[in-house]
Amino acid sequence: MTVRPEDVEPEEAKAAAPADWRSDPAFTWPERVPWSQLGPDFISIWGRADESNPQPEHWEIVGPTGSGKTHLMLTALQDRYRARKTGAILVVTKADDNVFQKLGWPVVTKTDEIQDTNVVYWPRTKKTGNARREFHDGRIQQLLNKLWQPGANTIVAFDEVGYVESLSGDMRALVQMYWREARSVGITVVAMKQRPQGALRDMHSETYWTAAFAPKDRSDAERFAELFGHRRDWLPVFDSLDPDLHEFILRHSRSREAYISWVDTPLTPQKIKRKGLASIVGR
Repeated sequence: MTVRPEDVEPEEAKAAAPADWRSDPAFTWPERVPWSQLGPDFISIWGRADESNPQPEHWEIVGPTGSGKTHLMLTALQDRYRARKTGAILVVTKADDNVFQKLGWPVVTKTDEIQDTNVVYWPRTKKTGNARREFHDGRIQQLLNKLWQPGANTIVAFDEVGYVESLSGDMRALVQMYWREARSVGITVVAMKQRPQGALRDMHSETYWTAAFAPKDRSDAERFAELFGHRRDWLPVFDSLDPDLHEFILRHSRSREAYISWVDTPLTPQKIKRKGLASIVGR
């Protein structure tokens, strides 16, 4: 093919045209919306992306310690119950943390103590090291095995899923089963993790929703960006997040809709109407 001289773009025109920094031409910068405005919309469509066929949608939340991910998760669980009366069990493995008291839900240490639809399952022990891990492994496996029933219709949330996965080979397989198959029995999984590296790949491949806070270093930032799409597109977005405001990016993988948000409402203890969980864990 012969190129005519008049078809060659002048050098000055090339210099004047701004280069497109995006890897994905369809990429658009997420809008900044506070949780007080974004939250109600998120809660209304979480698990209802297809109105004709509502299905549980898992949610991963990643961010370093102190980033605000626990505040986001607890706020969303309260909002979900307030709007849709969805039952939830929050699995906590930390030695101590006052933030969970702000949830306002009863705290239990054994599965036979679960009498309500919204509880904090917090098996505590004075044991340390491997003995502590074995204790957590037994208690959490007991819970997850009892919840695994058709029509469970509940949310299972983990405060640190990376630790839970690491407890044993059996636990890792059980958590993997939850990621891959829990939707079929009506269970939604919500899991927090400090870094995406090292987690079961199912956490990323099986989740429809991802929330990520500002990472601490560049290598983490690159991996965080890859959770959302092209690294070149999303790294500048992560660089723009204000860690003091606890900003995060929330994205739906199916619709590719994304927002930058921050929780601008205080977390206060929630009063819930007791229904009983015997129908779930007592069978």
